[in-house]
Amino acid sequence: MMYLVLLLAAVAAAAQQELPPSCRSRVYCDSELLHRVQLARLYSDSKRFVDLHMRYSEEQILADFQKLLDETNNPTKQQLQTFVDEHFNTLSELEDWTPPDHSPDPAFLKKIKDEKLKEFAKNIHNIWPTLGRKVKDVVFEDPTRFSLIPVTNGFIIPGGRFREIYYWDSYWIIKGLLISGMKETARGMIENLLQLLDKCGIIPNGSRWYYQERSQPPLITAMMKIYIEETGDLDFLEGHMDQLEEELKQWLITHTVDVQKGDKKYSLLRYNAPTKGPRPESYYEDYTNAQSFESQERQQEFYTDIKSAAESGWDFSTRWFVGDDGNNDGNLTTIHTRDIVPVDLNAMFADALQNMANFKALMARRKHSRDLLNEPWSELARDWREAIEKVLWDDKDGTWYDFDLVHNSHRRNFYPSNASPLWGDAVEKHMVKLRAKRVFDYLKKSKALQFDGGIPASLIRSGEQWDFPNAWPPLVSILLKALETVGSAEAKSKAFDVAETWVRACYKGYTNSKQMFEKYDAETAGKYGDGGEYVVQSGFGWTNGVVLEFIDKYGEKMTAEE
Repeated sequence: MMYLVLLLAAVAAAAQQELPPSCRSRVYCDSELLHRVQLARLYSDSKRFVDLHMRYSEEQILADFQKLLDETNNPTKQQLQTFVDEHFNTLSELEDWTPPDHSPDPAFLKKIKDEKLKEFAKNIHNIWPTLGRKVKDVVFEDPTRFSLIPVTNGFIIPGGRFREIYYWDSYWIIKGLLISGMKETARGMIENLLQLLDKCGIIPNGSRWYYQERSQPPLITAMMKIYIEETGDLDFLEGHMDQLEEELKQWLITHTVDVQKGDKKYSLLRYNAPTKGPRPESYYEDYTNAQSFESQERQQEFYTDIKSAAESGWDFSTRWFVGDDGNNDGNLTTIHTRDIVPVDLNAMFADALQNMANFKALMARRKHSRDLLNEPWSELARDWREAIEKVLWDDKDGTWYDFDLVHNSHRRNFYPSNASPLWGDAVEKHMVKLRAKRVFDYLKKSKALQFDGGIPASLIRSGEQWDFPNAWPPLVSILLKALETVGSAEAKSKAFDVAETWVRACYKGYTNSKQMFEKYDAETAGKYGDGGEYVVQSGFGWTNGVVLEFIDKYGEKMTAEE
Protein backbone atom coordinates (compact mmCIF):
# COMPACT_ATOMS: atom_id res chain seq x y z
CA MET A 1 0.00 0.00 0.00
CA MET A 2 2.93 2.36 0.66
CA TYR A 3 3.85 2.08 -3.02
CA LEU A 4 0.40 3.35 -3.98
CA VAL A 5 0.64 6.21 -1.47
CA LEU A 6 3.95 7.34 -2.98
CA LEU A 7 2.56 7.21 -6.50
CA LEU A 8 -0.52 9.16 -5.54
CA ALA A 9 1.63 11.93 -4.10
CA ALA A 10 2.33 12.89 -7.70
CA VAL A 11 -1.38 13.33 -8.42
CA ALA A 12 -1.80 16.53 -6.39
CA ALA A 13 1.19 18.12 -8.12
CA ALA A 14 -0.12 17.11 -11.54
CA ALA A 15 -3.53 18.58 -10.72
CA GLN A 16 -1.98 22.03 -10.18
CA GLN A 17 -0.55 22.26 -13.68
CA GLU A 18 -2.28 24.32 -16.35
CA LEU A 19 -4.29 22.22 -18.78
CA PRO A 20 -2.23 21.26 -21.83
CA PRO A 21 -3.60 21.30 -25.39
CA SER A 22 -4.72 18.01 -26.90
CA CYS A 23 -1.30 17.53 -28.47
CA ARG A 24 2.03 19.22 -29.18
CA SER A 25 1.10 20.22 -32.74
CA ARG A 26 -0.47 23.66 -32.88
CA VAL A 27 -1.90 23.10 -36.37
CA TYR A 28 -3.73 19.92 -35.43
CA CYS A 29 -4.63 20.76 -31.83
CA ASP A 30 -4.33 24.39 -30.75
CA SER A 31 -4.61 26.99 -33.50
CA GLU A 32 -6.93 29.58 -34.97
CA LEU A 33 -6.56 27.65 -38.23
CA LEU A 34 -8.07 24.54 -36.65
CA HIS A 35 -10.89 26.60 -35.14
CA ARG A 36 -11.81 28.40 -38.35
CA VAL A 37 -11.61 25.38 -40.64
CA GLN A 38 -13.65 23.13 -38.38
CA LEU A 39 -16.38 25.70 -37.70
CA ALA A 40 -16.63 26.44 -41.43
CA ARG A 41 -17.46 22.75 -41.97
CA LEU A 42 -15.19 22.29 -44.93
CA TYR A 43 -15.67 18.58 -44.31
CA SER A 44 -18.75 16.82 -42.98
CA ASP A 45 -16.49 14.62 -40.82
CA SER A 46 -14.28 16.75 -38.54
CA LYS A 47 -11.68 13.97 -38.46
CA ARG A 48 -10.88 14.48 -42.12
CA PHE A 49 -9.09 17.81 -41.66
CA VAL A 50 -6.81 16.68 -38.82
CA ASP A 51 -5.87 13.58 -40.84
CA LEU A 52 -4.55 15.70 -43.72
CA HIS A 53 -0.78 16.19 -43.74
CA MET A 54 1.08 19.44 -44.16
CA ARG A 55 2.87 20.36 -47.38
CA TYR A 56 5.06 22.85 -45.50
CA SER A 57 6.39 23.32 -42.00
CA GLU A 58 4.00 24.12 -39.17
CA GLU A 59 5.62 27.55 -38.75
CA GLN A 60 5.13 28.46 -42.41
CA ILE A 61 1.51 27.29 -42.48
CA LEU A 62 0.62 29.27 -39.36
CA ALA A 63 2.42 32.35 -40.68
CA ASP A 64 0.62 32.07 -44.03
CA PHE A 65 -2.71 31.70 -42.26
CA GLN A 66 -2.05 34.76 -40.13
CA LYS A 67 -1.34 36.65 -43.35
CA LEU A 68 -4.72 35.49 -44.70
CA LEU A 69 -6.41 36.70 -41.51
CA ASP A 70 -4.66 40.07 -41.74
CA GLU A 71 -5.77 40.49 -45.35
CA THR A 72 -9.39 39.33 -44.98
CA ASN A 73 -10.15 39.72 -41.26
CA ASN A 74 -12.79 37.01 -41.66
CA PRO A 75 -11.99 34.59 -44.53
CA THR A 76 -14.89 33.03 -46.38
CA LYS A 77 -15.48 29.30 -46.56
CA GLN A 78 -14.10 29.25 -50.09
CA GLN A 79 -10.97 31.16 -49.04
CA LEU A 80 -10.44 28.68 -46.22
CA GLN A 81 -10.91 25.75 -48.61
CA THR A 82 -8.39 27.26 -51.04
CA PHE A 83 -5.90 27.75 -48.19
CA VAL A 84 -6.29 24.15 -47.02
CA ASP A 85 -5.97 22.79 -50.57
CA GLU A 86 -2.75 24.75 -51.07
CA HIS A 87 -1.17 23.89 -47.72
CA PHE A 88 -2.31 20.31 -47.04
CA ASN A 89 -2.14 17.01 -48.86
CA THR A 90 -4.87 14.36 -48.97
CA LEU A 91 -2.55 11.46 -49.86
CA SER A 92 -2.52 8.67 -47.27
CA GLU A 93 0.41 8.32 -44.89
CA LEU A 94 -0.09 4.55 -45.02
CA GLU A 95 0.56 1.91 -47.62
CA ASP A 96 -1.20 -1.42 -48.01
CA TRP A 97 0.62 -4.23 -46.23
CA THR A 98 0.06 -7.97 -46.49
CA PRO A 99 0.91 -9.76 -43.23
CA PRO A 100 3.63 -12.32 -44.06
CA ASP A 101 2.16 -14.90 -41.67
CA HIS A 102 -1.30 -14.96 -43.23
CA SER A 103 -2.07 -18.48 -44.42
CA PRO A 104 -4.87 -19.40 -46.86
CA ASP A 105 -5.74 -22.46 -44.78
CA PRO A 106 -5.39 -21.77 -41.02
CA ALA A 107 -5.49 -24.73 -38.63
CA PHE A 108 -8.51 -23.54 -36.63
CA LEU A 109 -10.81 -24.15 -39.60
CA LYS A 110 -10.35 -27.91 -39.27
CA LYS A 111 -12.46 -28.20 -36.11
CA ILE A 112 -15.48 -26.38 -37.56
CA LYS A 113 -18.18 -28.91 -38.46
CA ASP A 114 -20.80 -26.76 -40.18
CA GLU A 115 -19.72 -26.05 -43.77
CA LYS A 116 -21.39 -22.64 -44.01
CA LEU A 117 -19.79 -21.62 -40.73
CA LYS A 118 -16.40 -22.85 -41.94
CA GLU A 119 -16.74 -20.79 -45.12
CA PHE A 120 -17.75 -17.73 -43.07
CA ALA A 121 -14.75 -18.15 -40.75
CA LYS A 122 -12.44 -18.48 -43.76
CA ASN A 123 -13.88 -15.32 -45.30
CA ILE A 124 -13.26 -13.40 -42.06
CA HIS A 125 -9.74 -14.80 -41.83
CA ASN A 126 -9.14 -13.49 -45.34
CA ILE A 127 -10.23 -9.98 -44.37
CA TRP A 128 -7.02 -9.50 -42.33
CA PRO A 129 -4.81 -8.68 -45.37
CA THR A 130 -7.35 -6.09 -46.59
CA LEU A 131 -6.94 -4.26 -43.26
CA GLY A 132 -3.13 -4.50 -43.22
CA ARG A 133 -1.25 -1.19 -43.30
CA LYS A 134 2.29 0.10 -42.84
CA VAL A 135 3.53 3.65 -42.26
CA LYS A 136 5.19 5.17 -45.34
CA ASP A 137 8.84 6.16 -45.16
CA VAL A 138 7.97 9.84 -45.71
CA VAL A 139 6.33 9.97 -42.26
CA PHE A 140 9.56 8.83 -40.59
CA GLU A 141 11.58 11.29 -42.68
CA ASP A 142 9.57 14.34 -41.57
CA PRO A 143 7.13 13.34 -38.81
CA THR A 144 6.31 16.96 -37.82
CA ARG A 145 4.14 17.35 -40.93
CA PHE A 146 1.78 14.52 -40.04
CA SER A 147 -0.83 13.85 -37.38
CA LEU A 148 -0.03 10.14 -37.69
CA ILE A 149 2.48 8.84 -35.13
CA PRO A 150 4.92 6.56 -36.97
CA VAL A 151 5.45 2.99 -35.76
CA THR A 152 7.78 0.47 -37.35
CA ASN A 153 5.67 -2.69 -37.71
CA GLY A 154 2.80 -3.39 -40.05
CA PHE A 155 -0.57 -3.48 -38.31
CA ILE A 156 -4.27 -4.17 -38.70
CA ILE A 157 -6.54 -1.12 -38.77
CA PRO A 158 -10.14 -1.28 -37.52
CA GLY A 159 -11.52 -0.13 -40.90
CA GLY A 160 -13.55 2.68 -42.46
CA ARG A 161 -12.64 6.14 -41.16
CA PHE A 162 -10.37 4.54 -38.56
CA ARG A 163 -7.13 4.28 -40.52
CA GLU A 164 -4.74 4.14 -37.58
CA ILE A 165 -4.08 1.90 -34.58
CA TYR A 166 -6.62 2.05 -31.74
CA TYR A 167 -5.69 0.89 -28.27
CA TRP A 168 -8.53 -1.26 -27.00
CA ASP A 169 -9.58 -2.40 -30.47
CA SER A 170 -6.17 -4.04 -30.67
CA TYR A 171 -6.95 -6.53 -27.89
CA TRP A 172 -9.75 -8.22 -29.86
CA ILE A 173 -7.86 -7.87 -33.14
CA ILE A 174 -4.88 -9.66 -31.55
CA LYS A 175 -7.17 -12.40 -30.20
CA GLY A 176 -8.41 -12.96 -33.74
CA LEU A 177 -4.92 -12.87 -35.22
CA LEU A 178 -3.69 -15.51 -32.78
CA ILE A 179 -6.64 -17.75 -33.66
CA SER A 180 -5.70 -17.24 -37.32
CA GLY A 181 -2.17 -18.38 -36.51
CA MET A 182 -0.73 -14.92 -37.22
CA LYS A 183 1.65 -14.72 -34.26
CA GLU A 184 4.19 -12.45 -35.95
CA THR A 185 1.54 -9.88 -36.79
CA ALA A 186 0.15 -10.03 -33.24
CA ARG A 187 3.63 -9.47 -31.82
CA GLY A 188 4.13 -6.49 -34.10
CA MET A 189 0.83 -5.00 -32.95
CA ILE A 190 1.95 -5.19 -29.31
CA GLU A 191 5.36 -3.70 -30.17
CA ASN A 192 3.67 -0.81 -31.96
CA LEU A 193 1.56 0.01 -28.91
CA LEU A 194 4.67 0.00 -26.72
CA GLN A 195 6.40 2.32 -29.19
CA LEU A 196 3.44 4.67 -28.80
CA LEU A 197 3.92 4.45 -25.03
CA ASP A 198 7.56 5.48 -25.43
CA LYS A 199 6.63 8.44 -27.65
CA CYS A 200 3.61 9.72 -25.68
CA GLY A 201 4.18 8.62 -22.08
CA ILE A 202 0.89 6.72 -22.30
CA ILE A 203 -0.61 4.37 -24.85
CA PRO A 204 -2.85 6.89 -26.59
CA ASN A 205 -6.43 6.40 -27.71
CA GLY A 206 -5.06 5.97 -31.24
CA SER A 207 -1.87 6.50 -33.21
CA ARG A 208 -2.53 10.16 -34.02
CA TRP A 209 -0.89 13.04 -32.21
CA TYR A 210 -4.27 14.58 -31.44
CA TYR A 211 -4.96 11.53 -29.23
CA GLN A 212 -1.71 11.78 -27.29
CA GLU A 213 -3.14 13.14 -24.03
CA ARG A 214 -5.85 10.49 -23.58
CA SER A 215 -5.69 6.72 -23.48
CA GLN A 216 -8.23 3.90 -23.71
CA PRO A 217 -9.03 0.89 -21.46
CA PRO A 218 -5.67 -0.44 -20.19
CA LEU A 219 -5.42 -3.80 -21.96
CA ILE A 220 -1.76 -4.02 -22.98
CA THR A 221 -0.92 -6.58 -20.26
CA ALA A 222 -3.96 -8.62 -21.33
CA MET A 223 -2.64 -8.55 -24.91
CA MET A 224 0.78 -9.67 -23.70
CA LYS A 225 -0.83 -12.44 -21.64
CA ILE A 226 -2.74 -14.01 -24.53
CA TYR A 227 0.32 -13.66 -26.77
CA ILE A 228 2.57 -15.42 -24.23
CA GLU A 229 -0.01 -18.15 -23.64
CA GLU A 230 -0.11 -18.82 -27.38
CA THR A 231 3.61 -18.55 -28.15
CA GLY A 232 5.60 -19.03 -24.92
CA ASP A 233 7.78 -16.13 -26.10
CA LEU A 234 9.24 -15.12 -22.73
CA ASP A 235 12.14 -13.27 -24.36
CA PHE A 236 9.61 -10.84 -25.82
CA LEU A 237 7.94 -10.42 -22.43
CA GLU A 238 11.27 -9.85 -20.66
CA GLY A 239 12.29 -7.19 -23.16
CA HIS A 240 9.16 -5.13 -22.46
CA MET A 241 8.61 -5.53 -18.71
CA ASP A 242 9.70 -1.96 -17.92
CA GLN A 243 7.24 -0.51 -20.41
CA LEU A 244 4.35 -2.61 -19.11
CA GLU A 245 5.09 -1.39 -15.59
CA GLU A 246 5.37 2.21 -16.76
CA GLU A 247 1.88 2.15 -18.24
CA LEU A 248 0.37 0.90 -14.96
CA LYS A 249 2.20 3.62 -13.04
CA GLN A 250 0.85 6.30 -15.36
CA TRP A 251 -2.72 5.15 -14.77
CA LEU A 252 -2.13 5.22 -11.01
CA ILE A 253 -0.71 8.74 -11.17
CA THR A 254 -3.27 10.33 -13.46
CA HIS A 255 -6.56 8.45 -13.00
CA THR A 256 -6.85 7.42 -9.34
CA VAL A 257 -9.63 8.72 -7.12
CA ASP A 258 -10.40 7.92 -3.47
CA VAL A 259 -13.82 6.68 -2.37
CA GLN A 260 -14.84 6.66 1.29
CA LYS A 261 -16.95 3.68 2.38
CA GLY A 262 -17.62 3.45 6.10
CA ASP A 263 -14.41 4.09 7.97
CA LYS A 264 -12.13 3.10 5.10
CA LYS A 265 -10.90 4.87 1.99
CA TYR A 266 -10.50 2.90 -1.24
CA SER A 267 -8.52 3.82 -4.35
CA LEU A 268 -10.10 3.19 -7.75
CA LEU A 269 -9.76 4.56 -11.27
CA ARG A 270 -11.93 6.88 -13.31
CA TYR A 271 -11.49 8.11 -16.85
CA ASN A 272 -9.75 11.48 -16.85
CA ALA A 273 -8.41 13.36 -19.88
CA PRO A 274 -7.98 17.03 -18.86
CA THR A 275 -6.82 18.97 -21.91
CA LYS A 276 -7.83 22.33 -23.35
CA GLY A 277 -10.62 22.79 -25.85
CA PRO A 278 -12.64 20.46 -28.06
CA ARG A 279 -11.44 17.15 -29.43
CA PRO A 280 -9.59 18.06 -32.66
CA GLU A 281 -11.17 15.14 -34.55
CA SER A 282 -14.68 16.20 -33.42
CA TYR A 283 -14.05 19.90 -33.02
CA TYR A 284 -17.25 21.21 -34.58
CA GLU A 285 -19.46 18.83 -32.60
CA ASP A 286 -17.80 19.60 -29.25
CA TYR A 287 -17.61 23.35 -29.79
CA THR A 288 -21.26 23.53 -30.84
CA ASN A 289 -22.46 21.56 -27.82
CA ALA A 290 -20.32 23.67 -25.47
CA GLN A 291 -22.12 26.85 -26.53
CA SER A 292 -25.08 25.80 -24.36
CA PHE A 293 -22.93 26.78 -21.37
CA GLU A 294 -22.39 30.44 -20.56
CA SER A 295 -19.06 30.38 -18.73
CA GLN A 296 -15.74 29.35 -20.26
CA GLU A 297 -15.01 27.36 -17.12
CA ARG A 298 -18.10 25.21 -17.61
CA GLN A 299 -17.32 24.83 -21.31
CA GLN A 300 -13.87 23.53 -20.43
CA GLU A 301 -15.35 21.08 -17.91
CA PHE A 302 -17.55 19.81 -20.72
CA TYR A 303 -14.57 19.37 -23.05
CA THR A 304 -12.70 17.41 -20.40
CA ASP A 305 -15.66 15.13 -19.69
CA ILE A 306 -16.20 14.56 -23.42
CA LYS A 307 -12.55 13.56 -23.85
CA SER A 308 -12.72 11.39 -20.75
CA ALA A 309 -15.72 9.56 -22.20
CA ALA A 310 -13.81 9.11 -25.46
CA GLU A 311 -11.00 7.62 -23.36
CA SER A 312 -13.47 5.00 -22.12
CA GLY A 313 -14.14 3.79 -25.66
CA TRP A 314 -17.86 4.32 -24.94
CA ASP A 315 -18.24 7.54 -26.91
CA PHE A 316 -21.00 8.21 -26.14
CA SER A 317 -23.48 6.62 -23.72
CA THR A 318 -25.96 7.37 -20.98
CA ARG A 319 -23.39 5.76 -18.69
CA TRP A 320 -21.76 9.19 -18.53
CA PHE A 321 -24.93 11.33 -18.32
CA VAL A 322 -25.77 12.55 -14.81
CA GLY A 323 -29.04 14.36 -14.16
CA ASP A 324 -29.77 16.54 -11.14
CA ASP A 325 -30.87 13.56 -9.06
CA GLY A 326 -28.01 11.34 -10.27
CA ASN A 327 -29.98 9.39 -12.87
CA ASN A 328 -28.90 8.68 -16.45
CA ASP A 329 -31.17 11.30 -18.02
CA GLY A 330 -30.11 14.02 -20.40
CA ASN A 331 -27.79 14.25 -23.37
CA LEU A 332 -24.19 15.20 -24.09
CA THR A 333 -24.61 18.48 -22.20
CA THR A 334 -25.16 16.51 -18.98
CA ILE A 335 -22.03 14.43 -19.41
CA HIS A 336 -19.96 14.07 -16.22
CA THR A 337 -17.57 11.22 -16.96
CA ARG A 338 -15.02 12.14 -14.28
CA ASP A 339 -17.68 11.90 -11.56
CA ILE A 340 -18.21 8.20 -12.30
CA VAL A 341 -16.10 5.24 -11.17
CA PRO A 342 -16.61 2.66 -13.96
CA VAL A 343 -16.88 -1.06 -13.26
CA ASP A 344 -15.12 -2.21 -16.42
CA LEU A 345 -12.15 0.16 -16.12
CA ASN A 346 -11.42 -1.08 -12.62
CA ALA A 347 -12.01 -4.72 -13.52
CA MET A 348 -9.54 -4.38 -16.40
CA PHE A 349 -7.05 -2.62 -14.16
CA ALA A 350 -7.31 -5.26 -11.42
CA ASP A 351 -6.67 -7.85 -14.11
CA ALA A 352 -3.72 -5.82 -15.42
CA LEU A 353 -2.19 -5.59 -11.95
CA GLN A 354 -2.51 -9.34 -11.48
CA ASN A 355 -1.07 -9.97 -14.94
CA MET A 356 1.93 -7.84 -13.98
CA ALA A 357 2.38 -9.79 -10.74
CA ASN A 358 2.24 -13.04 -12.72
CA PHE A 359 4.77 -11.73 -15.24
CA LYS A 360 7.14 -10.88 -12.38
CA ALA A 361 6.74 -14.39 -11.00
CA LEU A 362 7.53 -15.83 -14.43
CA MET A 363 10.69 -13.73 -14.65
CA ALA A 364 11.69 -14.68 -11.09
CA ARG A 365 11.48 -18.38 -11.92
CA ARG A 366 13.27 -17.82 -15.21
CA LYS A 367 16.14 -15.91 -13.60
CA HIS A 368 16.12 -17.86 -10.33
CA SER A 369 15.83 -14.56 -8.50
CA ARG A 370 13.53 -14.05 -5.53
CA ASP A 371 14.24 -10.31 -5.65
CA LEU A 372 11.85 -9.99 -8.58
CA LEU A 373 9.04 -11.18 -6.33
CA ASN A 374 9.47 -8.17 -4.02
CA GLU A 375 7.20 -6.03 -6.15
CA PRO A 376 3.99 -4.14 -5.32
CA TRP A 377 1.80 -5.58 -8.06
CA SER A 378 0.32 -8.53 -6.15
CA GLU A 379 -0.56 -6.29 -3.22
CA LEU A 380 -2.07 -3.65 -5.48
CA ALA A 381 -4.11 -6.30 -7.30
CA ARG A 382 -5.55 -7.49 -3.97
CA ASP A 383 -6.30 -3.89 -2.99
CA TRP A 384 -8.11 -3.31 -6.28
CA ARG A 385 -10.18 -6.48 -5.97
CA GLU A 386 -11.17 -5.45 -2.45
CA ALA A 387 -12.12 -1.94 -3.61
CA ILE A 388 -14.26 -3.35 -6.43
CA GLU A 389 -16.02 -5.57 -3.90
CA LYS A 390 -16.57 -2.88 -1.26
CA VAL A 391 -17.42 0.07 -3.52
CA LEU A 392 -18.95 -1.29 -6.72
CA TRP A 393 -20.82 -4.42 -5.60
CA ASP A 394 -24.54 -3.90 -5.01
CA ASP A 395 -25.93 -6.62 -2.78
CA LYS A 396 -29.54 -5.68 -3.42
CA ASP A 397 -29.46 -6.28 -7.18
CA GLY A 398 -26.67 -8.83 -7.14
CA THR A 399 -24.29 -7.14 -9.57
CA TRP A 400 -21.55 -4.53 -9.81
CA TYR A 401 -22.52 -0.99 -10.76
CA ASP A 402 -20.70 2.18 -11.74
CA PHE A 403 -20.39 4.53 -8.75
CA ASP A 404 -21.42 8.21 -8.74
CA LEU A 405 -18.86 10.20 -6.76
CA VAL A 406 -21.08 13.29 -6.43
CA HIS A 407 -24.26 11.55 -5.30
CA ASN A 408 -22.32 8.82 -3.45
CA SER A 409 -24.48 6.10 -4.99
CA HIS A 410 -24.57 3.23 -7.47
CA ARG A 411 -25.90 3.92 -10.94
CA ARG A 412 -28.54 1.22 -11.22
CA ASN A 413 -28.90 0.70 -14.95
CA PHE A 414 -28.05 -2.32 -17.07
CA TYR A 415 -24.83 -2.20 -19.04
CA PRO A 416 -22.84 -5.30 -20.07
CA SER A 417 -19.91 -3.75 -18.17
CA ASN A 418 -21.72 -4.56 -14.91
CA ALA A 419 -20.54 -8.17 -15.25
CA SER A 420 -16.97 -7.29 -16.25
CA PRO A 421 -15.32 -8.27 -12.93
CA LEU A 422 -16.03 -11.89 -13.95
CA TRP A 423 -14.15 -11.30 -17.23
CA GLY A 424 -10.65 -11.11 -15.74
CA ASP A 425 -8.85 -11.53 -12.43
CA ALA A 426 -10.97 -8.90 -10.70
CA VAL A 427 -12.76 -11.06 -8.13
CA GLU A 428 -11.11 -13.15 -5.42
CA LYS A 429 -11.54 -16.83 -6.24
CA HIS A 430 -13.54 -17.59 -3.10
CA MET A 431 -15.85 -14.67 -3.90
CA VAL A 432 -16.56 -15.87 -7.45
CA LYS A 433 -18.73 -18.67 -6.06
CA LEU A 434 -20.62 -16.18 -3.88
CA ARG A 435 -21.16 -13.58 -6.61
CA ALA A 436 -21.35 -15.44 -9.91
CA LYS A 437 -24.81 -17.01 -9.56
CA ARG A 438 -26.35 -13.75 -8.39
CA VAL A 439 -24.82 -11.92 -11.36
CA PHE A 440 -26.21 -14.60 -13.67
CA ASP A 441 -29.67 -14.16 -12.14
CA TYR A 442 -29.34 -10.39 -12.60
CA LEU A 443 -28.44 -10.80 -16.27
CA LYS A 444 -31.41 -13.10 -16.88
CA LYS A 445 -33.77 -10.74 -15.09
CA SER A 446 -32.52 -7.79 -17.18
CA LYS A 447 -33.84 -9.44 -20.40
CA ALA A 448 -30.71 -8.19 -22.17
CA LEU A 449 -29.74 -11.74 -23.21
CA GLN A 450 -32.90 -12.30 -25.24
CA PHE A 451 -32.31 -10.21 -28.37
CA ASP A 452 -31.84 -11.84 -31.79
CA GLY A 453 -29.08 -9.44 -32.83
CA GLY A 454 -26.81 -9.62 -29.80
CA ILE A 455 -26.50 -8.05 -26.35
CA PRO A 456 -27.24 -4.30 -26.40
CA ALA A 457 -24.88 -1.77 -24.84
CA SER A 458 -27.74 -0.61 -22.61
CA LEU A 459 -31.52 -0.77 -22.39
CA ILE A 460 -31.90 3.00 -22.88
CA ARG A 461 -32.77 4.30 -26.35
CA SER A 462 -30.90 7.62 -26.24
CA GLY A 463 -29.70 8.01 -29.83
CA GLU A 464 -26.09 7.67 -28.67
CA GLN A 465 -24.18 4.85 -30.31
CA TRP A 466 -23.17 3.13 -27.06
CA ASP A 467 -26.79 2.66 -26.03
CA PHE A 468 -29.75 0.57 -27.09
CA PRO A 469 -30.23 -0.97 -29.59
CA ASN A 470 -26.57 -1.10 -30.59
CA ALA A 471 -24.62 -4.26 -29.78
CA TRP A 472 -20.83 -3.95 -29.72
CA PRO A 473 -18.39 -6.87 -30.22
CA PRO A 474 -16.09 -6.16 -27.22
CA LEU A 475 -19.05 -5.96 -24.83
CA VAL A 476 -20.48 -9.23 -26.13
CA SER A 477 -17.04 -10.85 -25.69
CA ILE A 478 -16.68 -9.57 -22.12
CA LEU A 479 -20.17 -10.75 -21.17
CA LEU A 480 -19.63 -14.17 -22.73
CA LYS A 481 -16.49 -14.69 -20.62
CA ALA A 482 -18.46 -13.58 -17.53
CA LEU A 483 -21.14 -16.20 -18.27
CA GLU A 484 -18.46 -18.86 -18.69
CA THR A 485 -16.94 -17.86 -15.35
CA VAL A 486 -20.27 -18.45 -13.57
CA GLY A 487 -19.56 -22.11 -14.18
CA SER A 488 -23.02 -23.64 -13.83
CA ALA A 489 -24.49 -25.84 -16.56
CA GLU A 490 -27.21 -23.26 -17.17
CA ALA A 491 -24.71 -20.42 -17.48
CA LYS A 492 -22.49 -22.41 -19.85
CA SER A 493 -25.53 -23.20 -21.99
CA LYS A 494 -26.45 -19.52 -22.04
CA ALA A 495 -22.86 -18.62 -22.98
CA PHE A 496 -23.11 -20.88 -26.00
CA ASP A 497 -26.47 -19.33 -26.94
CA VAL A 498 -24.96 -15.84 -26.71
CA ALA A 499 -22.00 -16.87 -28.89
CA GLU A 500 -24.15 -18.60 -31.51
CA THR A 501 -26.67 -15.74 -31.61
CA TRP A 502 -23.87 -13.26 -32.22
CA VAL A 503 -22.11 -15.31 -34.88
CA ARG A 504 -25.38 -15.99 -36.69
CA ALA A 505 -26.26 -12.28 -36.64
CA CYS A 506 -22.85 -11.37 -38.10
CA TYR A 507 -23.15 -14.18 -40.63
CA LYS A 508 -26.54 -12.90 -41.75
CA GLY A 509 -25.20 -9.36 -42.08
CA TYR A 510 -22.17 -10.58 -44.03
CA THR A 511 -24.33 -12.71 -46.33
CA ASN A 512 -26.49 -9.69 -47.13
CA SER A 513 -23.74 -7.09 -47.57
CA LYS A 514 -20.38 -8.90 -47.77
CA GLN A 515 -19.25 -6.54 -44.98
CA MET A 516 -18.42 -6.82 -41.30
CA PHE A 517 -19.48 -3.81 -39.24
CA GLU A 518 -18.20 -2.17 -36.06
CA LYS A 519 -21.60 -2.53 -34.33
CA TYR A 520 -24.95 -4.21 -34.93
CA ASP A 521 -28.62 -3.72 -34.09
CA ALA A 522 -29.65 -6.01 -31.24
CA GLU A 523 -33.30 -5.91 -32.29
CA THR A 524 -32.73 -7.08 -35.87
CA ALA A 525 -30.20 -9.85 -36.49
CA GLY A 526 -27.59 -8.86 -39.06
CA LYS A 527 -28.58 -5.20 -39.30
CA TYR A 528 -25.75 -2.75 -38.66
CA GLY A 529 -26.00 -0.26 -35.80
CA ASP A 530 -26.72 3.43 -35.94
CA GLY A 531 -26.51 6.68 -33.96
CA GLY A 532 -23.60 8.76 -32.72
CA GLU A 533 -21.37 11.26 -34.50
CA TYR A 534 -20.56 9.31 -37.67
CA VAL A 535 -22.10 6.66 -39.92
CA VAL A 536 -21.44 3.00 -39.19
CA GLN A 537 -18.00 1.81 -40.31
CA SER A 538 -17.16 -1.46 -42.01
CA GLY A 539 -14.06 -3.63 -41.90
CA PHE A 540 -14.03 -4.36 -39.02
CA GLY A 541 -11.12 -5.33 -36.81
CA TRP A 542 -12.66 -6.15 -33.45
CA THR A 543 -15.81 -7.64 -34.98
CA ASN A 544 -13.67 -10.09 -36.94
CA GLY A 545 -11.67 -10.94 -33.83
CA VAL A 546 -14.73 -11.61 -31.66
CA VAL A 547 -16.45 -13.77 -34.29
CA LEU A 548 -13.27 -15.84 -34.65
CA GLU A 549 -13.03 -16.07 -30.85
CA PHE A 550 -16.55 -17.51 -30.61
CA ILE A 551 -16.13 -19.86 -33.57
CA ASP A 552 -12.83 -21.10 -32.16
CA LYS A 553 -14.52 -21.88 -28.84
CA TYR A 554 -17.69 -23.47 -30.12
CA GLY A 555 -17.06 -24.35 -33.76
CA GLU A 556 -17.54 -28.07 -33.21
CA LYS A 557 -21.22 -27.63 -32.33
CA MET A 558 -22.15 -24.17 -33.64
CA THR A 559 -24.02 -23.66 -36.92
CA ALA A 560 -24.25 -20.60 -39.12
CA GLU A 561 -28.02 -20.88 -39.48
CA GLU A 562 -30.83 -22.47 -37.53
